[in-house]
Amino acid sequence: MIHFTKLKSSVIDILTYIRTYFHLPLSKTRIVLAILVFLSTTYSIAQQPSYSKLGEDQFRGIQIYDVIQDEESNYWFATNDGIYKYNYYSYEKIECPEAKSNSVFNFVINDAGIIFCHNLNNQVFKIIGERCMLIYELKPDEENADVSLSIGDDDCLVIGAKKIIVITNEGKVKTRFNISGHYVGTGFKTATKMLQFHLNESDSIVTYSNGEFKRMQLLIQKTNNAHAGLLKFFTIAGKSYGFDLKQRELYSYNSSQLTLFQLPKNALFDRTGSVRIYQTGEEAWICGTLPGAFLQQHRISTSIPTLFYEDYYISDVYKDQEGNTLLSTFDKGVLVIPDLNVPDVIHTFRDDPVTTVYSDQSAGLLLGSSEGKLMTYQNGELSTINVQGKRPIEVVQSDPTNDLILYDDGYIRAYNKRTGKTTDILEASLKDAAFISSTNFYLGTNRGIYHVNWDGQNKFTVDNPTEIKERVYFIEYNPQQKCLYASTANGLFEVPLKGSIRKISYKGEILFPNYLHYSNGIIAASTKKDGILILQHDRVIRAIHPMINGKEEELKKFIFYNNTIIAKSGNGFFQFDMNGKLLKCIHSIFGFPSKRVIDFTIHNNQLWVSHSGGVQQIDLNYYHSKRPTVRLNKIVVNNTPFDDKGTGHLSSVQRKIQFIFSSPTLRNRETINYYFRLVGNDNTWSINDAKSNQVTYNALAPGHYTFQVKTENQGVFSKTTSYSFEIAAPIYMRW
Repeated sequence: MIHFTKLKSSVIDILTYIRTYFHLPLSKTRIVLAILVFLSTTYSIAQQPSYSKLGEDQFRGIQIYDVIQDEESNYWFATNDGIYKYNYYSYEKIECPEAKSNSVFNFVINDAGIIFCHNLNNQVFKIIGERCMLIYELKPDEENADVSLSIGDDDCLVIGAKKIIVITNEGKVKTRFNISGHYVGTGFKTATKMLQFHLNESDSIVTYSNGEFKRMQLLIQKTNNAHAGLLKFFTIAGKSYGFDLKQRELYSYNSSQLTLFQLPKNALFDRTGSVRIYQTGEEAWICGTLPGAFLQQHRISTSIPTLFYEDYYISDVYKDQEGNTLLSTFDKGVLVIPDLNVPDVIHTFRDDPVTTVYSDQSAGLLLGSSEGKLMTYQNGELSTINVQGKRPIEVVQSDPTNDLILYDDGYIRAYNKRTGKTTDILEASLKDAAFISSTNFYLGTNRGIYHVNWDGQNKFTVDNPTEIKERVYFIEYNPQQKCLYASTANGLFEVPLKGSIRKISYKGEILFPNYLHYSNGIIAASTKKDGILILQHDRVIRAIHPMINGKEEELKKFIFYNNTIIAKSGNGFFQFDMNGKLLKCIHSIFGFPSKRVIDFTIHNNQLWVSHSGGVQQIDLNYYHSKRPTVRLNKIVVNNTPFDDKGTGHLSSVQRKIQFIFSSPTLRNRETINYYFRLVGNDNTWSINDAKSNQVTYNALAPGHYTFQVKTENQGVFSKTTSYSFEIAAPIYMRW
């Protein structure tokens, strides 16, 4: 996104300058400024953490207010349409017959694993297993428009309303505290698990610990003598703060000494509307009534903040057990951030998507767009080279031995990086290019292969010396063999610079490669059914078969990098070893909004990708994956859920058994595989991908069995989960 917050002060300065120098009224000044911004070719880019989406279709038209995980890592969503549970495979609406309204808020969970929430009708509920039941209803003298829920150090639920009420897990009132005309926010839990509540418009703190309430003096060091409106306490990386939600003043907070020290005015809290603060451990998120959120990591920064996710209204922030940060939204599901340090797209290019990316050592990252715009990204700035295109730029090529950038935006052109001049070369459709030296190169076009000589200035001489006149898709030059390789409409050819061309076949069939790639003296071609073929002159000397979930993957584009294969296919974006074994599912790890990758390249040892969300930088050395886990969710016998109370005994007619299992992960949900077997029936491990999390045995014979399941993520296996059972023989076989 454009970093508008950093440009704010500059824009004001420019407005003042234009009005003063040109003596223009404000309305015309704004028009002039808009024109200047439009004509500007360079602007800065701000990056936000990369994310994927969860429940976008499920929660379309639904407002999510809160999210939490239970002890089994299932997700629970509080919405305006009731409560939903997500078990990584399906969503289930949890009904509560006693509820007077659907909207529920403020999930909290205690050490016993009980989840609590409330609605706007002063009803408080508890969730155990998959049951939601009314546990307490506020009395008339307790009712309040704002209700907060907290968990005390005694594991009881603490309700903040017109009174502070403590109830047990059974719904019995343990104690109350009358706050006499004040109201409180959410309880702040200290390092000792004490709860602290600020009484609004006062210098008092109410504490709850060991079953007792105390009202204590809050010492505030501030520039005026006014009482604090209502303090929201939060912690970032062990340092506590208090924010006055009414007066928008920020304090550092010592929870043991109950002292506040006023901090300087912070632009972070200057947005209009209310302010909501969510703490998630090492960071805090500041949201409000406007879309977007501010992220503060390790401490509250005094610098001008960057607004993230400004296309979404963020209603809640939660860090799950896997370390993902979940941002709930209204109408658009949940944004899942696997790692806050993994940057998102440098720019969405929403109105003009990037169709090709290419690395140039001196010019930076070259970007060609769908509307024919040629741009370069370098040192955090995006600059425009050409805006005269008439069609999408699908090919950009350059070479370190000269100053040329070749591209096609309706006409094949050469841009001189040194002089800034663009020269038309040929009226054709550029498909690929191969540089032979600093002054001559070949163009693969829709009309064959053309040879071009350049005088080093502005003159290009074009001829058509090869026998290939048909459409060319890809060409590559092998300097060791001094020959071109061309994938054409008539097949794959070896084209020596001197000598006759030769058609290349494999297993008696003509080859039509999806892509050609040169690296370290070898030419490689990706094919539809034979994997990646390594070529030597006109022969195939080796085949690499990239495999995903036991099936060979057809690659649309690939490159060799650090003895691995980076590739896109119709199913996503991947990294393989040189034998075709899957190493990483890149689109999943780095939170791509979809599996569709448009183009990619390596630039300054970083992977750059253009996908449906924009252009994103990828650090291939990044790896953040814990050992996977697997759980046995349910056993179904003869189509009925089965609970054997640990006996493992089935009757002779209970012969159809279904096992449903899962691996609780959002981060690696596309890369896990399930290995399972039924010892006593078949000792061979079977493999299912992440989508197939159940297996059914229809007619087992009497006997002893052990079902075993484990999960694998990119070569790392979980522990094995087992379930042993016995099917009894019919009574006539026991006589």
